Amino acid sequence: GPPGALDGAAKVRQMTSSATIAHILDPLIDPRFAEQDLLLDKAFSSNDDHQVTRDYVRGFKRINVDSLDWAGDNLLMACKDGNLRLWDPDRAEKERSWPGDWMSVQCDPNSPHVAAAVEWVGKFRVFDTRSSNQCSFDVDLKKTSSSMKEFLCLCWSPDSGYIAVSNRQDQVYLLDLRKPGSLCLGAHKNLQTEINQMAWSQEGDSLWLATGGTPGKLHVFPAPALNAAEGASVVAHQYAAISLAVDPRGRHIACGGGDCLVTLWDPRHFVCTGSFGYATQAITTMSFNHTGNLLAWGTGNSGSTGGEKNLTIVGTDTGTLYWQDTTPAPVQQVRWHPKKNLLAYTLNPSQLPEERDVGRDRRGSGRDTAVVHTLKVPEIA
Repeated sequence: GPPGALDGAAKVRQMTSSATIAHILDPLIDPRFAEQDLLLDKAFSSNDDHQVTRDYVRGFKRINVDSLDWAGDNLLMACKDGNLRLWDPDRAEKERSWPGDWMSVQCDPNSPHVAAAVEWVGKFRVFDTRSSNQCSFDVDLKKTSSSMKEFLCLCWSPDSGYIAVSNRQDQVYLLDLRKPGSLCLGAHKNLQTEINQMAWSQEGDSLWLATGGTPGKLHVFPAPALNAAEGASVVAHQYAAISLAVDPRGRHIACGGGDCLVTLWDPRHFVCTGSFGYATQAITTMSFNHTGNLLAWGTGNSGSTGGEKNLTIVGTDTGTLYWQDTTPAPVQQVRWHPKKNLLAYTLNPSQLPEERDVGRDRRGSGRDTAVVHTLKVPEIA
């Protein structure tokens, strides 16, 4: 059968202790989602040809991936060695690359081959990934303002009209792309607390910021005005709010915290509607699948220590833990494909075993030393 088969007992053995207990003490399932739970549970634990299958991207260098997204069926990755790479995971080939100290990259939600990326030094680019030199915008933002540099995060609005960028000074800027060929600077905010990640609501009417501190808060600003008087601030975690993910159905915004919890939020009413406690370290990366009923996360960071060596997937409707697979190193980035149940995730290369050590072990394989991995899950209607 395909690689990656795990029977039910093996699946439980590979979970953290808290997740194992949760797997045994299954939560009460909302009757509306009982059938979905049965189908998902069968898909994740089945041994037939329609099961979950694991694979890895061959030929990719052992380098940190700072940002990850799908550009169609290819992977677009901002890498620590000063290159933005477009990689075909099926053919294990690099399509093309763009040099630069890229910190964050994301594809246009309405045009998967168009991407936006921002460099640490302030350069901003919107470009067609199918060409090495075709750009809609290629500007140096720090020429607009000397403070527009040291960028860390970038995210598109759902209608593709705006891009939010944030920097190390905890400033947020909206870039207005609505006028073809003209990039305008929209609203901006200075926060008094560390910005860890940003996300737009699926409706595009608010921008959510996960911030540091104790307790960890979510700051929500109406978009595109970013008017603080009409915004909201809610306590999301006992410690820093670190990562965000948006349900494409618009039902949830998920927030991962330094308190090892994932919280689910109603984006309309700013109310916490659920939480997951299957981690033992801070949740640093999250992603919803295209139907919004699965949420994947990892706990890896950019350091040489810390992070659990596993990948976790839960059901957002059912509250059930479906997958907690052991990985050779902590997961640094996760991203579901926008149209199918295919998850890409990257591991911390500084914590991967050395290839020579794996080679000595007859059970070892390329998967044990690979940075970029994929997980294919059956489609559940």
